[in-house]
Amino acid sequence: MRTWKYISYACLSIPLAFLGLPLYVFIPKIYADLPGIGFGLAGIVIFCARLIDLITDPLMGFLGDRLRHIFHYFFWILIGCPMLIMGVYFLFNPPSDAGLGYLAFFLSLTYLGWTFVNVPYYAWGVELGKTEVQQRKIAAWREGAVLSGALVALIVVALSTTSPMLSLTITFSAILAFSISLIFFLPRASVSKNLINPKFRRIWINTSTTMRKLLRFHFFNALAAGIPATLFLIYITDVLGASEKQSGLLLLLYFVSGVIALPLWIKLANKIGEVVTWQLAIVVAVISFFPVIFIEEGQIWQFALVCIFTGATLGADIALPAALQARIAAKETRDFGFPREGASFGLWGLAGKLALACSVGLIFPILELFPSEENRAAALPWMYAFIPMLIKLGVFFGLHFSKMILTTIDKSRELKESDNETKNFVSHNTSIIIF
Repeated sequence: MRTWKYISYACLSIPLAFLGLPLYVFIPKIYADLPGIGFGLAGIVIFCARLIDLITDPLMGFLGDRLRHIFHYFFWILIGCPMLIMGVYFLFNPPSDAGLGYLAFFLSLTYLGWTFVNVPYYAWGVELGKTEVQQRKIAAWREGAVLSGALVALIVVALSTTSPMLSLTITFSAILAFSISLIFFLPRASVSKNLINPKFRRIWINTSTTMRKLLRFHFFNALAAGIPATLFLIYITDVLGASEKQSGLLLLLYFVSGVIALPLWIKLANKIGEVVTWQLAIVVAVISFFPVIFIEEGQIWQFALVCIFTGATLGADIALPAALQARIAAKETRDFGFPREGASFGLWGLAGKLALACSVGLIFPILELFPSEENRAAALPWMYAFIPMLIKLGVFFGLHFSKMILTTIDKSRELKESDNETKNFVSHNTSIIIF
């Protein structure tokens, strides 16, 4: 694949990530502050709205695979875009009297539009990557664009002087439209209509043992990332006493570190493998989270160091599992004799989004147990850092005992490329940060 194809494909990750950061960081706080809602009810509604994905994500993957000979993945992306834009506009710009019904409806519409765009988009990446090196390159460009999208969202919010959420909505819609125009020119593989796909209820049954293991690791790893993401603004306000400007700078520092470190993780993965590299990133994250327990009010610079090192592991968290998953999905398609990319990414997206929903649905009701600001401030460091540390350690040991399975994914059909392409891959990694 030529470089322009990687860039064209990766660009759609920018608006998706552009939306993702505010959705998980700002939305809970926006609606929790509205009269009559609060942290507990906001968390429950966000969690319940995510339950829709239990059906929609696997179903979208199933339809994408089943009807691929008629409707390419691009077709479903086009359907999802209007739903996504409408849901985002009303969700991020609620009236002062918005209640739980308003939040539930437009959050569900946003999630549904996201499913229609995100699941086919990731499945398309498997279709484009014909070799192991290409799959890694696709994952690197895509996840590099994810980090860049988060940075752009932070910049838009920081620079907006009147209505940050409205500015966010308008910018998101413009970037989404531009990205769609780029992916329109990407190649679309032809699939025989004679291929027999199983029924929808067999999606999980037809999932390989290797994929099931990776899905579990992905869920808990996303849960460990979702808890501090959910608590970030609350933690730096109630514990550190940071200002709004300082909060934005800390978030920016976190994602800049992720963008800079991503090419290094990918380069390391090429030498020692995704699993070992992922484990190394987990160790760095656990060590980096530990000082949070002892950080006190006003120690902004100490927490900034935590943001740098935990942010540096973000690139590994999002790129390496995705690269593993893409290779497993491609292998399942070859082994089963029918398309599995859509179904695989449907389950993958479901695991990740359910983990993020659980982080809100569990943590926010717990916060309600601490009505006084003093008690809440004392509990927040443990919730922000200690719980994710324990979960990440569980993922680490799970990967250790499953390393043999995960590192021999494709040994039956070793996918090799020329030395020139491998060298080009390494050199192009550095260009990811330009997005």
